[in-house]
Amino acid sequence: MLDIKRIREDYEGVKAAVERRCKGDFGLSRVPELDEKRREVLAKVEQMKNRQNTVSKEIPKLKKAGEDTTAIMAEMKELSAKIKEMDGELSQIEADLRDALLNVPNTPNPEVQMGEDDTDNVEIRKFMEPTKFDFEPKAHWDVGADLGILDAPTAGKVTGTRFTFYKGLGARLERAVINFYLDTHTEES
Repeated sequence: MLDIKRIREDYEGVKAAVERRCKGDFGLSRVPELDEKRREVLAKVEQMKNRQNTVSKEIPKLKKAGEDTTAIMAEMKELSAKIKEMDGELSQIEADLRDALLNVPNTPNPEVQMGEDDTDNVEIRKFMEPTKFDFEPKAHWDVGADLGILDAPTAGKVTGTRFTFYKGLGARLERAVINFYLDTHTEES
C-alpha cells in the first residue's frame, strides 16, 4: 500500500508512475478527495472533543459555586451525540480511504524499463550459464508424480487448482524438513 504522505506530496508523480505501470487509475483519483475530507472531519471532531473536555472540567467548579448547570449539561449531551455521529462518519471515510489505497498498485522504480511482455525485458547481468542437459528435463511436479510422492489431480479436486498433496515418501520428507526447521530454530542459544 502506498504511503498517503507520498501521495499528498507528489500526487502527479505517483499518478504518472501508476499509469506507466498499469495503464489505469485504480481509484487513485479518489485518494486526495477522501484524504482531505478525512482531515476536515478529524479537525472538527478534535475541536468538539476539546470543547467537551474543557467544559466538563468547568462543570464541577460551577456546581461547587452553586450555579445551575442544566443548560451546560444539555449542551454537552448534544455535543456528545454529535461527536459520536461524526466519529462514525470519520470511521467510514477512513475505511473508504484504506480501500482506495489498497487498490492502488505499487509504483515501479523509474529506472525500470517498461515493455509489453517479457520479450521486452533487458538482461542486466547473468550469473553462471544455465545447465545444458543431453535430455529433455522434466518439471518438478512431473518428477514428483512419477516418483509417487506428489498428487496434484486429487489435490485439485479437494482444494482447487495449483495445489498438490504430498504422499508416501514425499509426506515424510516434508515432515522431516519441518522438524529440522523446528529443531534448529527453537533450541536455546
